[in-house]
Amino acid sequence: MDYSAICMPAITLFTAQLTVLDLGEFRYRPKKLFLILAFEFVFQVSVCSSILLSFGFDIYAKCFFIIMDIPAFLTFFYISKRRDLRDLFTIIVTIFLNFSISVPSKELSDMMEEGYSWFNISRVIIFALLFYFLHTQVRDRYKLLQEEIEKGWGIYSILPLLGSGALYYKYYAYSQNGDFSDVFFDCMVIILILAAVFLVINYFFDQLHEKYLIQEQKRILSMQNKAQYDQFEQFKEDAEKTNRRWHDMRHNMQELIELLEAGNTDQALSYLKGQRGMLEVPKEEYCMHPAVNSILCLWVERSRKAQIAVEIKTDVPEILSIEPMELSALFANAFENAHNACLRLPNSEHRFIKVEAHYNGKRLAIGFANSCSEDIHFEKDIPVSTKIGGGIGTRSITYTVQRYHGTAYFGAKDNVFTARFVLNI
Repeated sequence: MDYSAICMPAITLFTAQLTVLDLGEFRYRPKKLFLILAFEFVFQVSVCSSILLSFGFDIYAKCFFIIMDIPAFLTFFYISKRRDLRDLFTIIVTIFLNFSISVPSKELSDMMEEGYSWFNISRVIIFALLFYFLHTQVRDRYKLLQEEIEKGWGIYSILPLLGSGALYYKYYAYSQNGDFSDVFFDCMVIILILAAVFLVINYFFDQLHEKYLIQEQKRILSMQNKAQYDQFEQFKEDAEKTNRRWHDMRHNMQELIELLEAGNTDQALSYLKGQRGMLEVPKEEYCMHPAVNSILCLWVERSRKAQIAVEIKTDVPEILSIEPMELSALFANAFENAHNACLRLPNSEHRFIKVEAHYNGKRLAIGFANSCSEDIHFEKDIPVSTKIGGGIGTRSITYTVQRYHGTAYFGAKDNVFTARFVLNI
């Protein structure tokens, strides 16, 4: 009895878990996630190894779908964050990749006549090369596409599903006649066809991503222009007030001279103090980044006029490896969401907005906290806007965070809404 066969289901499950961990998004913290996957690993490996040692590879291949694929699929769906057709696509692709790795490994082991040992070694080597490619060339773009494209994944899943079904059928035929060389060529043709199809899909995904990116950049530019226009109008209004004051200064000076000539020094001093307060134009500096500081000044002024208490503690350097337009748009979206949430509350309630930002040389951490009502609803950990056509700002925030491989958190508790973002810049 070849006890090295125990490694076969162990390697199969390990490679599948590693693939989905690299490509998927999960709802549980790492510790609980590890415990669930460890339990699945021990249970499935025990069952599969028992069947493999007791009945041989032929029976194991025949019932592989039932004892390996279905339990792995259900476990992944349980721990997944989304639990939608995007996860279906991920797990079916993972199943297909595992089938694909086994085909050349099985042929090599038969040629070398080394049994399960050579089969397992071949699978580990091929998977290591494939995983390196997925992690370095596919992972980031794949996750970004899943954020950008929410529909159509069921149709995309048909192709790897057909490919996996065809490979399973060939494995079943092999289990019937016991000669893998009879099905090896057909299996390789199926794998190559699916690889070509994935390349075509990847091309279309790239086109969709470019289109989405252009639309998002246009929207951010439009919002930035609007913010700059609003600030320009504010500066224009302040300049006009200052010009009017200087225009009236000759009258003020004449009045001041008359007060001093009459000996009314106290009244003249009081008049001067009043004039000094009128001529002061507030200029605040919240951070070194000019675009972010401009946005903060604009929204702080709007919030104070709306009787919303504002607290700003930001440390954003002048130069960062992110477009100023994109970073200021993130702050503008988050501040606007907080501002609108406060406006929905009655004036009698305490309305506030707190903004914090800190940069440690590698990551920029941004936090917003604001008062809010209780009727905030979330869908997949993202707040749902009650306005028709709303939610664009939140989607823009998450898009920017994803582009810079960061994390975003939204939550509401005790009438306080919290939004936190981390960008690797």
